[in-house]
Amino acid sequence: MDKIISENEKTWDMVSDHFVDACSLPIWGPFGVGQDLDLIPDIQGKTFLEVGCGSGRSIKYLIEQGAQKVYGLDISAMQLKEAHNFNKDLVQQGKVQLIKGRMEDPFNIDPVDLVFSIYGIGWTLDPESTFKNICSCLKHGGIFVWSWDHSFFNNVEYKNGEYSITRSYHDETPFTRKNWKKEGATATVVYRKTSTWFRLLKNAGFEVVGYHEPQPRNTRHGSGDPHRHYSIEKAKMIPATCIFVCRK
Repeated sequence: MDKIISENEKTWDMVSDHFVDACSLPIWGPFGVGQDLDLIPDIQGKTFLEVGCGSGRSIKYLIEQGAQKVYGLDISAMQLKEAHNFNKDLVQQGKVQLIKGRMEDPFNIDPVDLVFSIYGIGWTLDPESTFKNICSCLKHGGIFVWSWDHSFFNNVEYKNGEYSITRSYHDETPFTRKNWKKEGATATVVYRKTSTWFRLLKNAGFEVVGYHEPQPRNTRHGSGDPHRHYSIEKAKMIPATCIFVCRK
């Protein structure tokens, strides 16, 4: 597992430029999903941790909306460099603290009101430890909101003029992308069933108080090529994103 995580870390440094303006709050995934959902209703004066903070766009959004402090955790030094440059003044003011680390390792931060992640949690190779770490850094009754590729979306591809199921929904073995973003990078991820996510969250001490499978909000945004993973036509038929709202 450590070897795969280390390889993914190198990969994210290589492809980081492709994700500088990736989905960020108030959007929770491709095609503008989640922007009509009141997933973080109370920002003023609250403290936050973003797991997989990437280029730091969501961090600045929260501070501008009145957050007291935001921690940002990411495995990639290149992502954190961009996040620091984008939030430089807020870092100097102590309102933002960026941390290089793995979500599978314990977090050394003060308890926060809310933890969130936009397409970051699904990269964990050890979800039991990741959810345990997140639960431990939340205040009692704290909220954990996160989004990820819908489990079924990844099993459908466009072939021979139609969409077909190309991978078993029950298959939770590691999946490797080669030459990702044409950067010569290799990325390994595990696509888990929805029921698996529910079980892991419950075992970690969370109550799932909301679960969403939103339809695309912006049908003009996204690839019209049906062969692309994030094809808009595919997203119209199958949820591209799932969003969990959990309470400690």
